[in-house]
Amino acid sequence: MTYKTPSLQHAPRHLWPWLILPASLTAALQRAYGGAHRVRAQVLGSGRRRPSYSERQILSLHRGERIFWREVLLHAGDPQRPAIWAMTSIPLSGLRHGLLPLARHGSRPIGNTLFRHRRLRRSPITMNAAPRFGQRVWQRRSILRRGQSKVLVEEHFLPDLPRWAGRGRR
Repeated sequence: MTYKTPSLQHAPRHLWPWLILPASLTAALQRAYGGAHRVRAQVLGSGRRRPSYSERQILSLHRGERIFWREVLLHAGDPQRPAIWAMTSIPLSGLRHGLLPLARHGSRPIGNTLFRHRRLRRSPITMNAAPRFGQRVWQRRSILRRGQSKVLVEEHFLPDLPRWAGRGRR
């Protein structure tokens, strides 16, 4: 796994394992929370829309193409203390080419499904600090590919992120 960033050295050390994890954050979150709590996704919004300029550039979309998007907060039982804000963006053409189950997750985290999909390959992870929820938080982005289909995954690490407890399962 490669990382396209000069900024990891500027991130707080306790975030390093979270930022560079090449596998599912959902599984690692479950391990950090322990068996007593199940990781949940509080869906903030989802649907079809026109991509933002950056999404269009990253996903190599043509003008007029639309995406399916899903925005969630990941937490373990207390929605007032989310650990991760995540956004998934999938071109509608990708949904027609084998990625439709990703649009039907409801309140289940999407991470485990993404990483069980044997044909998806991850791009290098990019990371930086950005404003989110009125403060500066660290984020990472990557693209998962299946043939010509792409999924943009963006994750922001919030102050209530639990202590790292290992990768969890892949």
